[in-house]
Amino acid sequence: MSLFHLARRAALVGALTAASLGLAACFGAAPPVPKEQYFRLIASSEPATIATPIAGVVEIPPLQAEGVMGERPLLFTKDNGLKLEQRNYAYWTDPPPAMLRDQLIAYLRAAGLASNVVPSELRVDAQYRVEGRIKRLEQLSGSKNSAVIALDLALIDKATDAIVASGSYEVTKVASGADIDDAVHALNEGLNQIFAEFAADLAKKG
Repeated sequence: MSLFHLARRAALVGALTAASLGLAACFGAAPPVPKEQYFRLIASSEPATIATPIAGVVEIPPLQAEGVMGERPLLFTKDNGLKLEQRNYAYWTDPPPAMLRDQLIAYLRAAGLASNVVPSELRVDAQYRVEGRIKRLEQLSGSKNSAVIALDLALIDKATDAIVASGSYEVTKVASGADIDDAVHALNEGLNQIFAEFAADLAKKG
């Protein structure tokens, strides 16, 4: 290749490099992709003990949840609660119906509700069933970082379909900080408060 062609190629490469640098300067460097985060809610392992346990086995199916309430992305409200959005890159480790059910089983076992508390998938001969529904599980937008959790819970006698104890429980907590981690901690505090209230209602069943 002649010196003329080499010089021409070098000039072309230089021009392209300069153009690339110019575009980068105009548009700026691409922002880094946010890191995906995974969260879980964990029930207290030392709840207040139920003085008079139920004679028999209690089964618990996954809680019911409608629409986005049952999906893994974390939720937050806007426009004074009129708008509900899913967060990008922030997920529950499991869908909320299964996650909250598993934590409720662990909590009621630790509280000594019955001889055994099991997931309904085991298909054991259970005498009672706990049914629940997730009504709210979200971070609240506003001047303060806060979160709300609301659950309907009921203990049902399987032989008669009679409701032994039930309640609608809702807790709003102000987070200790401004980020999503703090909102999840607030939700966890609310979860444990609801479980404690439900266990107290079960303790009064007689």
